[in-house]
Amino acid sequence: MAGTVNLDAMIKRSDFASIDQSEVTQSPNNFAEIALKDLAGEGAWLPKLLRKPDFQRETTQWSPNQISTLIESFLDGELIPAVILWGPKSHIFVIDGGHRLSALLAWVLDDYGDGPHSYKYFNGLIPNSQKKLARKTKLEVEKKVGTFQHFSSQISSDTSEVDPKISGRIGNFARRGLQVQWIYGDADKAESSFFKINTQGSVLDPTEGRILQNRRKAPAIAARSVVRSATGHQYWSKFDPSVQQEIEAKASAIHKALFSPEIDTPIKTIDLPIGGAASVTDSLDLLISLCEMVEPNAKPVEHYKDDEDGSETVEILKDLEAVTSRLIGNRPRSLGLHPFVYFYTSKGRHYPPLMMAVFAIFAEKVRNNDKSWFKNFTENRGRLEELLIEHKTIITLLISAVGSKQRLDGAKKVINYMLESLITGAEVTPDGIAQTLRLESRLYSIQSKPGSNFTDDAKSSAFLRDALKQSLKCPLCNGYLDPAKSISYDHVKRKEDGGDGDPSNCQPTHPYCNSLKG
Repeated sequence: MAGTVNLDAMIKRSDFASIDQSEVTQSPNNFAEIALKDLAGEGAWLPKLLRKPDFQRETTQWSPNQISTLIESFLDGELIPAVILWGPKSHIFVIDGGHRLSALLAWVLDDYGDGPHSYKYFNGLIPNSQKKLARKTKLEVEKKVGTFQHFSSQISSDTSEVDPKISGRIGNFARRGLQVQWIYGDADKAESSFFKINTQGSVLDPTEGRILQNRRKAPAIAARSVVRSATGHQYWSKFDPSVQQEIEAKASAIHKALFSPEIDTPIKTIDLPIGGAASVTDSLDLLISLCEMVEPNAKPVEHYKDDEDGSETVEILKDLEAVTSRLIGNRPRSLGLHPFVYFYTSKGRHYPPLMMAVFAIFAEKVRNNDKSWFKNFTENRGRLEELLIEHKTIITLLISAVGSKQRLDGAKKVINYMLESLITGAEVTPDGIAQTLRLESRLYSIQSKPGSNFTDDAKSSAFLRDALKQSLKCPLCNGYLDPAKSISYDHVKRKEDGGDGDPSNCQPTHPYCNSLKG
């Protein structure tokens, strides 16, 4: 979810499967509330014991306003729903209320996603977007509430005068607690309670629910390893160290290929990530789909068995890397696709149906080692890219008019129609694109009605249009180059024909095109 704050470092995560049933306690003497004094300072024991279950979603769903409002509500004595805990002997698991507790912990620790706890949790790899939201949250909390340290210093100081800005809240600061409800029973009961709570009223996003329920299966583990470049909680930590290292190395490489560089809007560069700049939930949804595509039978995650040793996860990551490295990168067989041409709308918005369609087509051709298809693609690439740019608005609007479950298939049909038409010498037209999707009637209803003011989309579109005109093209296929991600250098006159290393004899090309020239 765009514009939401990452508080995932506030409460550590632990695997329910590792809990010995003999640890489960039915004690009636559990505490009834959590006060701020239980969370603050080196001597506070509760943060050391708190855990999120491995089936709990990441704590990334709240906006800066939701966080500041929760803290305000706590200090103003307003109603806050109870947190639900489950307590074996070793840890205390947060079954419901993770965002509420994390918001208070963030205030106590002065860490809204970019502080010491977060820095350590994410191995220092904190995206700029996360840092910006952390700073925004910090400023909003300080403006509406004040810092935890200021409240604490007012109580501990010798003076009898309290800052009038916080005097009305200092009492609740000192004595109020979050109400606690406890689940009694084994781990299965705690897990079933979570899904019952979070599927009522559509609290749990369907993508999150799907990933959490299949969390021990290879596609889910692979997707989670890639989404944060193998930082944060290690869902693969139960595997042998050598397997963990392989997962982390491949996940980091794939993440870099798909999600680098970070982008802001309006777009001021055509150096765009092929996977877009989506939220964690959207990125996980995309990654799960990509992991399913690289499997020969495109098997859905639900049809996998739990990956007990990590071998399936490694295989999926290998297949994912094989396809990704064909799309982008500097390996000899990389086609170096320009992200804006293939994966973005004319307004600079990432368009997942096109991205997944290209990925699905490439995955099939890589799996079948279809060398002739890649040669045909390269021979017609320059014209294909010009057509994609020329008809991009029509393509994306027509695909969006198809039902959501059919968009991937529709996008594949459009790309295949365009490429096959070029190979056979047929003309590619808007009517042909619409006929491919059986949406002829919709073609004539597509109209653009811009407002009087320039939106970020309009600004991005204007920039991208002009920037692309100045972009380099590969002299071997006439397709666009993305030098920041994929480039090779070719001798205009081959060495075996007497060509030398003089700069005038050097030309930038796609790695694959250079390998074909030999």
